Amino acid sequence: MKSQLPKRKRGVILTYRGWQRLQRAQRQSEMEDNNGVPYTLEQIGERTQMSPNTIAKVQRRQAAVDRQSLESYFSTFNLTLNVDDYTQPDSNESESRSSIMVKGYVPLNSPFYIERPPIEQLCDEAILQPGALIRIKAPKQMGKTSLMVRILDEAITQDFKTVTLSLQLADADLFTTLSQFLRWFCAVVTRRLELPNRLNEYWDEVFGSNYNCTDYFENYLLAEIDRPVVLALDEVDVVFNYPKIATDFFGLLRTWYQKAKYPEQSSMIWQKLRLIIVHSTEVYIPLNVNQSPFNVGLSIDLPEFTPLQVQDLATRHQLDWKTEEVERLMELIGGNPYLVHIALYHISGKDITLEQLLATATSENGIYRDYLRRQLWNVQQYPDLVTALTRVVMSPTPVKLDPIQGFKLHSMGLVRFVNGQVVPSWDLYRRYFSEHLSQLQLNLLQEHRLATIVSINVVELAEMMGTDPEETQNLLYQNFQFITQLGQQYEGQILKSTGDGLLIYFPSTINAVNCAQEIQLAFRKIAEGTTEPILTYRIGIHLGDVIFNCIDVTGPGVNIATRLQAEIAPGDICISQVVYDAVKSYLPLLPIEIKQEQFEGIEEPMPLYQLTF
Repeated sequence: MKSQLPKRKRGVILTYRGWQRLQRAQRQSEMEDNNGVPYTLEQIGERTQMSPNTIAKVQRRQAAVDRQSLESYFSTFNLTLNVDDYTQPDSNESESRSSIMVKGYVPLNSPFYIERPPIEQLCDEAILQPGALIRIKAPKQMGKTSLMVRILDEAITQDFKTVTLSLQLADADLFTTLSQFLRWFCAVVTRRLELPNRLNEYWDEVFGSNYNCTDYFENYLLAEIDRPVVLALDEVDVVFNYPKIATDFFGLLRTWYQKAKYPEQSSMIWQKLRLIIVHSTEVYIPLNVNQSPFNVGLSIDLPEFTPLQVQDLATRHQLDWKTEEVERLMELIGGNPYLVHIALYHISGKDITLEQLLATATSENGIYRDYLRRQLWNVQQYPDLVTALTRVVMSPTPVKLDPIQGFKLHSMGLVRFVNGQVVPSWDLYRRYFSEHLSQLQLNLLQEHRLATIVSINVVELAEMMGTDPEETQNLLYQNFQFITQLGQQYEGQILKSTGDGLLIYFPSTINAVNCAQEIQLAFRKIAEGTTEPILTYRIGIHLGDVIFNCIDVTGPGVNIATRLQAEIAPGDICISQVVYDAVKSYLPLLPIEIKQEQFEGIEEPMPLYQLTF
């Protein structure tokens, strides 16, 4: 009997890991052999002896190709194809399950993506509109990137060009100047569009960075592409850490959005561009309402999964769950998409039972250990949040927090609001943080330290709250976040919020003075460019003895800094003689002595100075 030849297998598909390896090697080759210009499909075909169609299949990772084709592609870029670089088409489900754990988002071909109607439909319709802008906001790991890749997939089906750029890829050095950041931004988009880099032809410092960037997009990038271009900016929160650059960059995006609406010839070019902006936190920088891209276009605030959606996902994991199991899991973690995915992944894989998960969720060996450690680390960066969250998780009833602290914790996904008060989002956070934060505070001892304290207070807050409390509270929140981010750039640390003010500790007195000047200059710039109501601030700075303990910061340094800000006019800075003596040899200050003041514990009256800047 003649033996039958084995049937030809259907081929293989690149895994995410394999795609990453191939992309890195191809980029390296482009830098070394092609002057940094991305290879076209035809160029890759010449190097690999593969057709452009096969290359496109490999890159899209949706249709199977021969294993030999993958080996040829890899060997062209000096790589050896490993077994974990590819998968069989019929193992997509296994790949999808594991890739949720690896990628942090749900792949396009995964059966585990849960739609949250009508969000997907709204986004698909919006991206087709000329000059569209879609903003996706939610705490981390709520499904923002999973939604973004589906919007991009819809754009691809319409034959749009797509560019995805995570701003986490930007090195910190790139944020030194606006010009440096925007040149990097343009260069990356150029490469992703597979066009030659022509920045030097379009960049003239005489015109300024915003103009140069706009000119480069309008007269080169968008002009070269004969179809719509979707630019998806992920992790834009990174830019919030650099308020000066953020103000200009986000104002630039708003201008581009508006250009598509202008009744002029160039609007046709800008209608090609569709923007997707993805961020995790509230907008902390004080943007002029007419210069912000965060109040135009389609705004998507991703909600948690509902019980029906959790049950649907359990069914897709081949779990025969009823309402009882869904409710028990959601009492622990709510409808947080990432936490739900992780739970069902381990339960369906028989790594753990639901009962075991509920019992060990907050332990050092639990399935959420890495996630909870990251959240704890994030909270520890803000001492005022440690105290605030400790109050929330230790209280059996809702807690009224300072609005700024409440919004911060809500942005992190740790708390939710109930009738204006705050409770832990879910039992997982109450159990974990009640243990770890209480232990953390027990470990903190009272400490005396010589420190530079900056006291910042809002002027006439009560009057503005009486006129428009909601708008004023939102504005105060944004301003305080801007001040926090700017303070961190100067190595400052927020000690606490006083409701209408902030106390910031600086190891360096020079940094404290520089930061205070930057804060007041930024708010002056905002005031000059708007007719909307704004908040103004007084700032006092003193170098003195400060007492740190687990629940508060006190001492002469705090008391004097607080009194100094009350001695100055709105929008100005008052420094003590001690501060002036510490910085006068290093900073070009022109202080004006305004008075001498007697302070408790100091024998002689102390001269006070107003800074001019």
